Amino acid sequence: MKILSLFDGISCARVALERVGIPVEAYYASEVDKYAMQISQKNYTDIKHLGDIKELCSEEGLRRYLPEIDLIIGGSPCQDLSIAKKNRKGLDGERSSLFWNYVLLLKYVKPKYFILENVASMPKEAKVIITEALGVEHIMLNASLV
Repeated sequence: MKILSLFDGISCARVALERVGIPVEAYYASEVDKYAMQISQKNYTDIKHLGDIKELCSEEGLRRYLPEIDLIIGGSPCQDLSIAKKNRKGLDGERSSLFWNYVLLLKYVKPKYFILENVASMPKEAKVIITEALGVEHIMLNASLV
């Protein structure tokens, strides 16, 4: 399976795919934290790092060659959605607005499958907007069970 992991962190999606027995043919990652990228590159030397999602979504970035992708996976930043932040700005916030880059890439790449992860404590209106943008109803999974 060919994977595009957005907001990749330390490539935990790759670990999860391996643990459930899904073979990874190619793994492309968009991440900005240099320490996270160092960890993922140390554990998986075949990861192809694509850099910042904002650059990837630029006109020039979208012209870059991306092979056919089977699965886009990622969790856009939650700081502006989480109840942990006072005066949260939702999907208009500086970090959580990066969700729209996920949507842009989803429409551009047209993968067979996609997974978007985020916090359950986001405002109801943000859940509605995300559901409409993705065209599917969200489901909540208890991460402690997986």
